[in-house]
Amino acid sequence: MRDLFWTEDKIVRAQKLWQEGFSAREIAELFGSKKNTVINMAHRNRDRFPSRQDARKQLATAAAAPAPIRHPDRVRRVTLSGAEVTMPRVPTIDGPAP
Repeated sequence: MRDLFWTEDKIVRAQKLWQEGFSAREIAELFGSKKNTVINMAHRNRDRFPSRQDARKQLATAAAAPAPIRHPDRVRRVTLSGAEVTMPRVPTIDGPAP
């Protein structure tokens, strides 16, 4: 049977390096493995290797959305698929420009 690369001792050592802020690539170089090996091991041991990414950053809420620009020579239409499009005004269909 093939020996496991990640022994408990290596996992504990990698956990300490992870907590110190080492990247997966740096940890892999110290262990003589590849970055994806470290990432997969961290994924399997998620309780020991918490995610470093911030939880979804809250988007800055705009104070007020700017009023849409109205062009007298264009009109908004809804297509059969439900998409809203802006098209040139057709005087015979839309009437004269306001």
